[in-house]
Amino acid sequence: MSQRMADALLSFILSLITYAAAVWYDGFEALTELIAAHEEWQIDEILPALLISPLGLLFFAWRRAREVRREVALRTGAEEEARRLAAHDALTGLPNRRRLRQALEQALAGDAPALGQRVALFVIDLDRFKPVNDLHGHPAGDRLLQLVAERLLGLAREQDTVARLGGDEFAMVVWLPIDGAGPVSLAARIVTALQTEFDLGGGTTVVVGASVGAVLAPEDGQDAAQLLRQADIALFRAKQEGRGCFRFFESGMDAQSRERHALQHDLRQAIRSGVIRPYFQPLFELATGRLSGFEVLARWTHPDRGEVPPSTFIAIAEDVGLIVPLTEDILRQACRESLNWAAGPTIAVNLSPIHLSDRALPAMVQGVLDDTGFPAGRLELELTENALIANATQALINIRALKQMGVQLALDDFGTGYSSLSHLRTLPFDKIKIDASFIRSMACHPESRKIVAAVVGLGQSLGLPTVAEGIEDAPQAEALQAMGCNVGQGWLFGRAMPAAEAATIAAQGCPGVQGAAPALAAPA
Repeated sequence: MSQRMADALLSFILSLITYAAAVWYDGFEALTELIAAHEEWQIDEILPALLISPLGLLFFAWRRAREVRREVALRTGAEEEARRLAAHDALTGLPNRRRLRQALEQALAGDAPALGQRVALFVIDLDRFKPVNDLHGHPAGDRLLQLVAERLLGLAREQDTVARLGGDEFAMVVWLPIDGAGPVSLAARIVTALQTEFDLGGGTTVVVGASVGAVLAPEDGQDAAQLLRQADIALFRAKQEGRGCFRFFESGMDAQSRERHALQHDLRQAIRSGVIRPYFQPLFELATGRLSGFEVLARWTHPDRGEVPPSTFIAIAEDVGLIVPLTEDILRQACRESLNWAAGPTIAVNLSPIHLSDRALPAMVQGVLDDTGFPAGRLELELTENALIANATQALINIRALKQMGVQLALDDFGTGYSSLSHLRTLPFDKIKIDASFIRSMACHPESRKIVAAVVGLGQSLGLPTVAEGIEDAPQAEALQAMGCNVGQGWLFGRAMPAAEAATIAAQGCPGVQGAAPALAAPA
């Protein structure tokens, strides 16, 4: 029977049912009047109608039951999909953090030790994921995450769990034999698999690499929350040690993690209270010995810990998102304190990759200059090559805005990052700073000496002054002056000093190196 015929029959039956209901509702007298008005109706007409009515009701009930079943099926499917999405990542289809924890708890509740097995948890973080998004777009980043998921699934067995924890972080829960190097072998295979090139399609290929933190049960504990925290601690250690590697949790790491957490808390308080102070390290012209300017360096004297190394608290500030307020505070203090120094020397402040990716950077710098009255031409901002590659588009916008203010820009740590010549060609830098590692190794590594000479020659050809960092003795200064390097900085000329001492140096005007002979004694 066609759909049209079925609909017609259903309409007819419904009409009969409606009619019958009206008859019974109006009562027997109404039925008598109706029969009288339609005398042509005979028993042979009424009987078929009465016989067909139950069939119509049956057909209607069947159609309604089928619709109810369809609605139930759709609702059940929607509920199942909702439950699946609640436990899985929509992009990769992998279990999410919630489901991973359930899998870990189930594994810990099993009888792995009795079976000669251990439970291993691996937390995996991609090393260079953000540049993929910045340079190739978020669709490319999404495709990369899907390919990472596929590679990790290729390393897992059916009973293992591979999950995406969020962002570019993944995890695996596996059962491995207690005896043997299974966990180490798998961790190494994970690192190797994610170091291999990814083809994102459209001719785009990327290499990202990954760091891995691992923890074992029952050796390191039997609590899922504790194991996840310990794996994160091991992952952080792997990142600290250069990325692209794996580290297993060790008991000492926990104490170090608590120590770091306490230092983070103290750092927040120190920034709010302004106790982190700017120190000033002088720079001198190698040929004349005249003061060229100062580099501003942050120094933190902790009330209980004493002097906290900048390498420690600057790294923490970058990791926990405090580098922007810290830099603004140091810049503001430095501008205010050096505003009225004799001869108006320049001051140079370092910017991190986070600053160049921050669209608010130009407004922050302009706000500091307006508040302190410091001339833009006396401010120099030092940018590393790594900072330029982190978010190339926003970095270029910020650099152009800073140059429009009249701020000077220096390319710091030259030769240690990416695409150095390209940056010099396309970006408006005012000077080049040669990394201290090349200066220190000139005496024992001829290659370093050649690199320094080449950078100095490149600066001369481009009309850019060169600054040598990390000069520690007179022979280094003499060699650099002979090459034609313009400015020197390092312990030979003076360490970073408080503002009052730097003001005295600025007032002297020319206390530095004349013919590479330091007039300032190197501090003890």
